[in-house]
Amino acid sequence: MANNFDNQFRSRSVQRSKRRKTNLILNSLIIIVVLLIIIVAYNIFMGGRDDQKHSSAGKNTESQHINKNKDTNNKKDENKENTATDEKTDGEDQESSANVSDDEQQGLDSEEVVAEDSNEPNVIKSYTNPNWKSVGTKQTSGHQYSSDMNSTDWKEKESAMAYATGIKENNMVIWFLERNGSDNEVVGTISPKDQTSKTYRVYLSWVDGEGWKPTKVLELKVNDKR
Repeated sequence: MANNFDNQFRSRSVQRSKRRKTNLILNSLIIIVVLLIIIVAYNIFMGGRDDQKHSSAGKNTESQHINKNKDTNNKKDENKENTATDEKTDGEDQESSANVSDDEQQGLDSEEVVAEDSNEPNVIKSYTNPNWKSVGTKQTSGHQYSSDMNSTDWKEKESAMAYATGIKENNMVIWFLERNGSDNEVVGTISPKDQTSKTYRVYLSWVDGEGWKPTKVLELKVNDKR
C-alpha cells in the first residue's frame, strides 16, 4: 500500500511540474505575442506620422521652389521692362540731343570749312563754316545756362564743340569753358586726349529752341588755359 501511495504522489508531482512548465511557456508566449503586437502597432503609427511629416516637408519645399521661381521670373520681367525703358530713353535722348547727322560731323576736316591764317599772337588758323547748325537741345523751358559739368546745358555745349572740331566727346579734354559776354555766348578751350599738343578755342552761340551753334574755331599755338 505504501508503495502505491508513493507512486501516486510522485505521479501527481510530475503532472503538476509539467503543468507549471506548460503554463510558464504559454504565459511567456502570450507576453511575447503582446509585445510583438505593441511593437508592430507602434511602428505603424509612427511610420504614418513620419510619412505625413515627409509629405508636409515635400510640399513646403515644393512651395518654396515655386515661390523662388516666381521671384526669379518677376525679377527677369522687371529687368526686361527696365532695359526696354532704358533703351527707349536712350533712343529719345539720342534723337533730341542733336539736329546734325553723323555725315555732317566731320569737324575741321569738312570741305565746307573755311580755314584762314590769323594775325593774332597765339593763333595758327581760324576756321568757320557757313553750314554749321545748332546741335539741338532738350531744354524745353528756355535756355538755362549752367557751369555744372553734369547739367544738360554743359553736355550740349560739349556736343557743339565736338561737332565743330570733329573731336569725340569721350576723347575731349576741356581746359576752360566760360561765358563770352552773356549767357547765350560761350567760348571753350579744348584738346583731344590722344593729342594734347593740339589746342582749339571754340566759340558757340545759343539759338532759342535749337541749342548751341558753333560760330568760329581757333587753332592755338600754345595752350594758355593749361
